[in-house]
Amino acid sequence: MPINATDAVIAALYILDLLLIVPLYTKKKYDHSTRRNKLTVKGIAIGIPFVALLYGTLYSLVAQSDAPIICMLPLGMFLCAIGDIILEIRFFKGGCFFLAGHLIYVIAVYGLFNAVSWITLAAFVILSATGTFITITKLDKKYRVPLLLYNLVISASFALGITLVIGWSLPGTPVGAGLMLLVVSDWLLARNKLYGSNFKRSLISLVCYFGGQILISSLVFFL
Repeated sequence: MPINATDAVIAALYILDLLLIVPLYTKKKYDHSTRRNKLTVKGIAIGIPFVALLYGTLYSLVAQSDAPIICMLPLGMFLCAIGDIILEIRFFKGGCFFLAGHLIYVIAVYGLFNAVSWITLAAFVILSATGTFITITKLDKKYRVPLLLYNLVISASFALGITLVIGWSLPGTPVGAGLMLLVVSDWLLARNKLYGSNFKRSLISLVCYFGGQILISSLVFFL
């Protein structure tokens, strides 16, 4: 795909998103802004990496005939974007869309990079076992089954991310770091739900989330 001007614009939008739009959305969570106002800013925050990734994916498919599995990445991000909107209205339903988004990411990343090793399997076992223990001992029984399923999926996502990051290759490393940051944002969100939050804690969680989406979207630079 084109480089130079196009890549420079995309990179500038990523920086603007993380340094301006995400803090602005976080501020609106605490300044009694209307739901529509908050959702508009949040939509811009996720819309920037989504549109960039969708553009790069479509360009790559048309110009280079890449494997169709690459289309699963923007699909995963789209499901997360829907989850972003619904999360403000119905937390559980929004979480279901995030679960689907994470699952699509896992399938897509495995198909694109085939990044599975003993490190992946060991990390998955440790993370899923730890998450299962915390879910059973700390969280409400009402949503235990979906939470256990969610834990398995994000554990697989984080484990794949570790393998890609330590592989130290492009575009695998930034995509892997993005997967890991998305899971970290889930962990931080769970912590904030259990023990309370403030502007600083919310900002850290959201920077991890949108930063993770931006890193996954950075695949656009390599298509």
